[in-house]
Amino acid sequence: MNWRTVLTLALLAAAIASGWSVWRMSRPVESGVLNARPDYVLRNYEITSLDARGKEQFTLRGPVLERSPTDQSMRLATPEFLVPDAEGAYWEIHAEAGIVPPGGGRLEVIGGVSAQSPASKPPATRIEADQLTLDVDHHQATSSGKVTITRPGLTMTGMGLLANFDRKQVSLLSKVQTRYAPQP
Repeated sequence: MNWRTVLTLALLAAAIASGWSVWRMSRPVESGVLNARPDYVLRNYEITSLDARGKEQFTLRGPVLERSPTDQSMRLATPEFLVPDAEGAYWEIHAEAGIVPPGGGRLEVIGGVSAQSPASKPPATRIEADQLTLDVDHHQATSSGKVTITRPGLTMTGMGLLANFDRKQVSLLSKVQTRYAPQP
């Protein structure tokens, strides 16, 4: 083998190695620290979401909101949602955590969920669950787990929930037990 062949092979190997290196560095990182960290964080925030007509869908408050860069979902710490009914009175919903999936059409609240009806609209109604899904476009809430509904003199427990905030309707879906204690 002569020195020209050796030099040509060495230069070809160097060109392939440098090309591969440039290609590898130009690709986005598939996993690691950059994808594990949120791309933005809000602290002590209040967000009011409006529908297409400019009417309030909900107001969201909380200490921390983090957005994931990989799927654009948001994680919420101890969120508080204010969901208006048809007359503009607010249901207050509190939880230990929340998730806003990509697209934002629905909201998941998880852990120690408590929803309180507007104080100005009797009877006072309180909903407690481990998980609640809020459909902000239709002002509805659903749950598939155990739910407790409390009103003055009335406690209902069951599995599954469908609540329509505009119509002021709350329904338990199965295994319903009711305890009625008349008020004096």
